[in-house]
Amino acid sequence: MTDTELLEAIKAIIKRGNDAEVRRKGDGCIVLEVKKTIKYSSSG
Repeated sequence: MTDTELLEAIKAIIKRGNDAEVRRKGDGCIVLEVKKTIKYSSSG
């Protein structure tokens, strides 16, 4: 994956409103889309 492909993937994830996480894998890297959902919120 080249740097431009990496940045495009990250931009697409952020545009959807999610967080992007970049990790090393072997001698390359992977981009993960992190979705966090609020299941419960106290009124405080």
